[in-house]
Amino acid sequence: MEHADLVATSEGNPSHSVPDPQRKGFLLNAPVLLLAEHILGSIPLWEVKSKNRKEGLREKEVLREVYYRGELRKIPLVIYASGDLGLPNSVDLELFRGFERWALSQLERKKVLDPIVRISGAEILQAAGKEPSGAAYAEVDRFFLRMAGTMISAGRTKTEVGEGIRGNGPLNRKRLRSNKGIVFKIFGTVVLPGQPNKKGEMVDKYEVELAPWYRDSLLMGNCFVIDHSLFTGMKGSLSKLLHQLLHNLFYLGKGHAEQRYSDLVGYWQIKRYMAKSKVMEQFAEAHRELLKRGFLEHWQIVPVGVREQKDFLFIWDAGSAWWKTEAQLPELQAKYELGEPHHRDSDPVIDPFLTALPEPSTGAAMTSATDTNSAARLLDEIISLSGRRKDPDVWEKWWKRAIAAVPHPRIWLRIGEVKERKARGERINMGSYLAKLIKIEAKGLGVPWAEDENRST
Repeated sequence: MEHADLVATSEGNPSHSVPDPQRKGFLLNAPVLLLAEHILGSIPLWEVKSKNRKEGLREKEVLREVYYRGELRKIPLVIYASGDLGLPNSVDLELFRGFERWALSQLERKKVLDPIVRISGAEILQAAGKEPSGAAYAEVDRFFLRMAGTMISAGRTKTEVGEGIRGNGPLNRKRLRSNKGIVFKIFGTVVLPGQPNKKGEMVDKYEVELAPWYRDSLLMGNCFVIDHSLFTGMKGSLSKLLHQLLHNLFYLGKGHAEQRYSDLVGYWQIKRYMAKSKVMEQFAEAHRELLKRGFLEHWQIVPVGVREQKDFLFIWDAGSAWWKTEAQLPELQAKYELGEPHHRDSDPVIDPFLTALPEPSTGAAMTSATDTNSAARLLDEIISLSGRRKDPDVWEKWWKRAIAAVPHPRIWLRIGEVKERKARGERINMGSYLAKLIKIEAKGLGVPWAEDENRST
């Protein structure tokens, strides 16, 4: 098997592991815990800040993963930029973390968070852990203008191809469908210092109107716990974006997370590579920083698909730093009195972006189609990995049944394990060894046929 098909893993690469004393040193640093609102935190809003990008991206399509009525659903959203300022980037994420930290301090002191808040540039920079300077204050101006103009559309996706945009190669541009969508904002009106507000008064601080859905969700305690000292201690843009993304994915997966490389490329507007070595290099700093600080325990990159459909599946497991912060949620909710009656309105908080979910029948059909495509990709990968078999028809039939019974992420994880063992030089029959692992998975799930240890595979 060629090197390009081998799984990349934090365990198999010494350069991606951290000596215990160094890791303990970071964990001994006193964390600065803050609460980040959950709904916005589950949306891949931010992108990498690029010095080479002359004009900011005007819109992008993302998938928001959320549990809804007991099911993990992927909600399509379109993020619209604030004109030429482009979409919010990793620097804006740093400032937004500072804004939320400042808002919590106001809530603790005043016991209330007004719909319109007043904050100075010095206050947000201090809360974000940034040194004040002319350039920093200019970034704060751009942050508030960019956030005020950013809109998130639910129920409207870029899935239809516009006329006259087909070339000799793949499609390179898409247009929005004409179906109705509902647009939401994060900040409403923002007034910069030195400008008049609605009352005609000149303001000496930023006046920021919070979107009702965001403010209500925060006051109800619908939040993640973020170790702000860990976040600000990282240097790379990808490190901070990955830290943001994994908070939601670890929440959904109870410490386990998976994401396709192609999704990350679209979310963060980063260059896409086809070689595993390049993908590893691209994420090396981010993985190194998150491992170093105990936020990650383990990661893998598993090749999936073939030819034009070639992709990589990232697999992560949470480290002790994430588990420790996650356990602090009830204590912090009590500290800021979030969810208490005096913070509640008469109506319950409604997640506005759930309006993008399809009707149950449509959703079931979409899920069925997705499962079919996923099963086909898995079967193709397994047959390729297994090589020649004595009875290929029986072998394929067995795997179709296994793929229907065992969650696909677990099978991909085991494929990665098998490839890793082979890469280390272990003498194993990859197909048979994988079948053995999947039989164990199926048995653990209580699948009847897996109980028969003598069944031929």
